Amino acid sequence: MLMIVVLVAPMWIGIANAQSSDSPKHSIDFSLRDLNGHVMKLSQYRGHPVVIDFWATWCPPCRHQIPELKKLYSQYHKTKGLIVIGVACDTIQGEGARSVRPFVKEFEISYPILLAETNVVDSFGVEAIPTAIFLGPDGKIVGRLMGAGAPGELTEGVHTLLAHPSGKSGPEKKASPIEEKKENLYDIDYRN
Repeated sequence: MLMIVVLVAPMWIGIANAQSSDSPKHSIDFSLRDLNGHVMKLSQYRGHPVVIDFWATWCPPCRHQIPELKKLYSQYHKTKGLIVIGVACDTIQGEGARSVRPFVKEFEISYPILLAETNVVDSFGVEAIPTAIFLGPDGKIVGRLMGAGAPGELTEGVHTLLAHPSGKSGPEKKASPIEEKKENLYDIDYRN
């Protein structure tokens, strides 16, 4: 599996369009190991809004969005029950788990970090990193953000998730020019 890094404006697939034909229409679950080797199940967070961030230590856009994720977790974890889970893809492409722990310490990441497995990444349809998946309290996908853009993009997605946790947000948001012209995205793999 080759992961690419998205360097242009992120693509927000809104609440109404979050589930592609490949995405599960039911509550999803997975089990992954954390940095201490303990198994964590996604279903243990059922009842909470969840952001799953697929990222890697070698990915500059991933590094760009970590401060925003940290801030969102700090701001909404205790007050709104928001869960942020980082899934480090270094175990699929990169230097493996040994590079993740020092990175987490350096960036002072306080939310849970799990080590990716190919089957989990594939089950979420992650084609590029960073990719943030927004899950409602029922465990269903209600939004997806591929790529790291300007500060505030993740915040907007989290605000939408917290305001409409079931994914029902009323009128559908009009697609941006980026969404309409996906074929023009410029993707680069920094690992080659």
